[in-house]
Amino acid sequence: MRLVVLGGLRLQLVGIVGSGSTITYVPVIVWDRVEHLAKEEQLVIIDDGKRGIKYLGILRNSRRYEPFLSAYRRTSYVDNPALADAGTLPHTSAYAALVGTLESRSIGEVQLPPNPGSKIYIVEGATDLGISLGEGLIIGNHKYSGIEVPLDPHWLPYHLAVVGATGTGKSRLVKALIDEVLAKTEYSMIVFDHTGLDYARFYPDRVVEASRVVLDVSLITDLMLERSGLDARTYDPYFITAVLYYVYRELPPELRAEVFGSESTTAQRGLVSSSRGSDLRSFLSRLDKVDYEKLMAVMSRSPVEWSRERFKEAVSEIARSFSTKESVRVRLGVAVDIKLGEGFFRSLSSRDLLPSGIVDEALKKRLVVVDLSTEELVIRRYVVASVVSELWRRIEVSRKPVNTVVVVDEAHNYACRYCGGAKSAIGRIAREGRKWGLGAVLVTQRIIDLDPDIRGNINTWFFSKLQTPSDFSELSGYMNLAGISEQSLAVLGSREFYVAGLMNPLRIPVLIRVREVE
Repeated sequence: MRLVVLGGLRLQLVGIVGSGSTITYVPVIVWDRVEHLAKEEQLVIIDDGKRGIKYLGILRNSRRYEPFLSAYRRTSYVDNPALADAGTLPHTSAYAALVGTLESRSIGEVQLPPNPGSKIYIVEGATDLGISLGEGLIIGNHKYSGIEVPLDPHWLPYHLAVVGATGTGKSRLVKALIDEVLAKTEYSMIVFDHTGLDYARFYPDRVVEASRVVLDVSLITDLMLERSGLDARTYDPYFITAVLYYVYRELPPELRAEVFGSESTTAQRGLVSSSRGSDLRSFLSRLDKVDYEKLMAVMSRSPVEWSRERFKEAVSEIARSFSTKESVRVRLGVAVDIKLGEGFFRSLSSRDLLPSGIVDEALKKRLVVVDLSTEELVIRRYVVASVVSELWRRIEVSRKPVNTVVVVDEAHNYACRYCGGAKSAIGRIAREGRKWGLGAVLVTQRIIDLDPDIRGNINTWFFSKLQTPSDFSELSGYMNLAGISEQSLAVLGSREFYVAGLMNPLRIPVLIRVREVE
């Protein structure tokens, strides 16, 4: 092998620049003896001695050629294949995607194409590079040279996405990122763990169960309507009033006034006769005074215990007050007994945590992992939306940055076009978060399932093997992939990701191997 002294460094020569170089791509003719060293994604230094310029590049699109065996040219080999045994002249060519010029301490902008015939050397370690890439978040190293690729934390509130098929190591990458953010920045982190298997196991002492989050009465009503299959236009008034009535009856007397106000002596608009129970009369007299914000706070201090039988009594009383139709009362009774069931009501019980409590915990301890795994999807989306909305409420009150990063696992379930309140909350982070130190890390298997407005505001991407060809097309539509092919993604191993975008110090996508995490 030929080692050459270049700028005081002993570097391995691997080839020369061919004809037709540009300021972005350089044709490379590989020296045959060291072909095995010219791997795709290898960092190289291109020395244009005539101009005194050194370039940093990344080898891509390696191909093996033979001038007489062109698939598009007729030669004697077509009629006599045995001639190939007599001798051929194969060689390897590639392209080097240019990162920049090597200045005294940094990487500069490429203004002139390298001259044909310029020597090309591989970078085998950090000392070969001769410059510093700066400081930042280290989640892994360049795959072949081992050089650390520091990610600039300044761009955290400009949003990240981690994309890859199952088994590519997305959770390990995010774990490494979380550790670096906590160690090297002042950002706090709220992680929404969709399955409860990816991040809760890494940080067991920082886990908050979503099953503790207090649900508002409108969400409880929506859950009942969805599970029962009853027409919302007809039965929504019965369920939402019955939910409020149930909570009213379950609260201690001293807390009722705090939420529902004092009892009115005004007649009940003919809904309830004087012979009905005093609880219902008292409730209906206060219904227009409910302070819903206080209701949530009171329910967190005095968690409501839900019972199918007691709720059936409540909805039955409301039905008798609102309707004279026996069929309405029967349908409501069947829905509560069969469609809802005791398990559903147990899931509503013992909830004592407000979204504000999750935010408080995150700002105090700098990391909270919200385990969403025990909840159905509509509740998971509600939890994500309500916590993010609480962050925005604090921003609106203080008009100061919150310096928080929100990690959303399996983000296609929360940031899709039809994901309701969760999509709206994440979308607001994507549009406005950078002004207030509020960033998002979206982890997903499929780019195509993220809402286009959210995708368009992500400025750093980590991507490995992708789920479908359409994902690659979407990704290439948002950034210059600098010659990366879909085929090159298909052969990546676990924990191997390209990083592209604002946090990447090398300006074009570079392949890193994520470090092992504990």
